[in-house]
Amino acid sequence: MQAASEETLKHPEHGDIPARRLLDCVFALTPKGRILHFHAEQCSIAKTGDAVRYELTGAEPNPERARCQVIPPFVTAFRRPGAR
Repeated sequence: MQAASEETLKHPEHGDIPARRLLDCVFALTPKGRILHFHAEQCSIAKTGDAVRYELTGAEPNPERARCQVIPPFVTAFRRPGAR
């Protein structure tokens, strides 16, 4: 599946930050380069055209997520298509 041209996460501390979804995991890149890891059930998801916006809802992850071992993407995956 190809990533949308723009995916963002609205984070309470960092504001709108770049994000990528892999399976049911939502990864977001903070301004200092740290990768945050959330799950789809912790976010509301809004799609507009080719953009996807995730917003944290305060929900807890499902109990089975305690063993989640999805490897986060490389930082370069957070670049917008065509960006250098």
